[in-house]
Amino acid sequence: MSFREYVFHFDEEGKVTRIPHTKWNRVRNGEELLQEHSNKSVYIAYAYMSLENRKPDYCPRIDGAIYYFDAAGRVILDKPYYFDLLQDLDELNGCVIDLLHRKKKAESANKYHWQLTSKQIQAVIDYIWPSIATGR
Repeated sequence: MSFREYVFHFDEEGKVTRIPHTKWNRVRNGEELLQEHSNKSVYIAYAYMSLENRKPDYCPRIDGAIYYFDAAGRVILDKPYYFDLLQDLDELNGCVIDLLHRKKKAESANKYHWQLTSKQIQAVIDYIWPSIATGR
């Protein structure tokens, strides 16, 4: 059994489309521009899949991320995730809670993450397994 990450895009109408993983990596690394998304925020869903004989078998998790594009269609990467492991470990060990640290984490989560609704999760699942959605 092998594992793979599938990347999906949600447009303004809520329609889901799959983006090839290698293309999305080029976009994230700034090697490819997406001018159709100039000056927009793009909602991406990452589906983590286990594969059996190169076919999707099980999807244990689907995460949402928001990416922002500049006027040229390049992803703006201004520290997309605020994460300070040492600060988090200190709080777990019973030390004083740093409210500024918590505020920065919350701001980052609000700006760069989104929670998929049950309908959006179902749309991703229907895209991965279309025969289940159509009843065939």
